[in-house]
Amino acid sequence: MFLIWQGLGFLVVIVPLLCVLVMSFLSAVVNLSNLAAVVAALFMSAAAVFYLGRHLNSRPGRTLVDPATGQSVELRKRHTLFWIPMQYWAFPLLLVAGIASMGLFA
Repeated sequence: MFLIWQGLGFLVVIVPLLCVLVMSFLSAVVNLSNLAAVVAALFMSAAAVFYLGRHLNSRPGRTLVDPATGQSVELRKRHTLFWIPMQYWAFPLLLVAGIASMGLFA
């Protein structure tokens, strides 16, 4: 599988993996089930991806003026994964966490 990203969009994959890894270690200490640890990690990573993506994609760009025509162009760095802005990947993460949490009550 290929990952297509711009800027720091690859963090959409790295942040949930790191959250699941940390929560799996903590679940042994706190005596949580593995599923509960994964659900908690997905909820935390969704929040982290949303706020990180919103912060990175709201940075102001550079405005350049073409001397020949006088038109201005704004250059902004985008942070995307598969052409979707980083902050919007929080919603699929929440969906997966919600589906996984149904297994806690079964």
